[in-house]
Amino acid sequence: MEAVLTSAPQCTALAARELRDVLPAGAALEALAPGVWLASTSGSFTDLARGLQATVFVRHACPAQLEVAVPDGAELRAWAAALVPALLALLRRGAGQQALQVQARLLPGGPAWAPGGLAAAAAAGLREAGQAVTGGPAPTVLSLVVAAGRAWAGCGPASAQLSPWPGGVARLRARPGELARSARKLEEALELFGLQPAAGSRVLELGAAPGGWTRLLLDLGLQVTAIDTALLHPSLEGAPGLNFIRGNAASVPVPPGPFGLLAADLSWDPLRAADCVLRCAGALAAGASGVFTIKFFGGDPLDLVSRVRRRLEAGGLEVPAVRHLFHDRAEATALLRAGARPRG
Repeated sequence: MEAVLTSAPQCTALAARELRDVLPAGAALEALAPGVWLASTSGSFTDLARGLQATVFVRHACPAQLEVAVPDGAELRAWAAALVPALLALLRRGAGQQALQVQARLLPGGPAWAPGGLAAAAAAGLREAGQAVTGGPAPTVLSLVVAAGRAWAGCGPASAQLSPWPGGVARLRARPGELARSARKLEEALELFGLQPAAGSRVLELGAAPGGWTRLLLDLGLQVTAIDTALLHPSLEGAPGLNFIRGNAASVPVPPGPFGLLAADLSWDPLRAADCVLRCAGALAAGASGVFTIKFFGGDPLDLVSRVRRRLEAGGLEVPAVRHLFHDRAEATALLRAGARPRG
């Protein structure tokens, strides 16, 4: 079995370390580009994806069940049309006629095509041949990865690919009234982790200023209790649904719960930030979720994430996943979950 695995280019070494621990003995990794590998291993893609769930810096994985040549100077539409019969044969062995989404990636050094154009051309050819292809997310994804002279295609469940975006690259657009780029980090986390809080749900936000996350949460129709020593952006003053507490999140009285979501983007030492999160955990409803950024303030990021995870779990919070998001910088973002009896 072969698969294309991806990390952020600047995190190649960290992801490679994780892959050495996750991949079974005898697996081979071929570097296709900075942060992109072709993995050859035994077992199924589902088995590989299950192991990759424990990684932080591997953002995306897709099966590579078919390898084809890309001649020099190949024209996008003609190449995609010629590929359709092989794609249909691939689908017949797996997805059958169920509706799927086509995703495409172009690696550095490959043809000067547009990924969207390649995906559209392949989707059009498949539709003409009778294959159902959606215009948006679908449970099954047909992935195309094109490099210099070579390309790979694979079909698998979207849930096994670690990210809904090709290569884990979530190029989210700024929302109207966006107050900080960090809002896209939260938006990415909510989608990646499958968090869809119902309108009117209560959120406890730690480290809120200047209000990028606050604005997004309010725009989602949530009731936000935000804490920070610094003031929020003036445009948030008097915003419906906002309760702002000016003070240090590590020492102010914990607001009364229950809260259905915790959002913490504290620019502190991550272990101190984890202690602050645990201090507020008693205000969370049973089963509540959280989004918590782990800042890489010196040291080995993998060791740091491991220490923070142990601290949080020892305090009664589950940490189902930690991922280095596309919109993360020197940090990773953790998904938290409160148990039946969170401890402060």
